[in-house]
Amino acid sequence: MAGIKIDKEKNENRFEFISEQYYWGTMFTVLVDKVTGVTYMATMREGTRITPMLDKDGKPYVDPRFGSR
Repeated sequence: MAGIKIDKEKNENRFEFISEQYYWGTMFTVLVDKVTGVTYMATMREGTRITPMLDKDGKPYVDPRFGSR
């Protein structure tokens, strides 16, 4: 991502766990990237898939706790 400087030593815990839920045999996990503030949903069934969660305008949802970094 352009304009985002990442310090690898301080970045070992980049993602914060928000929640998880099982639905129809699939585990859904919500994570937030503490550098960009973007919130992701990961599914773990037949492999792991991760996708950004979107806001009402179709843009990636940015968690306000981290989005100003």
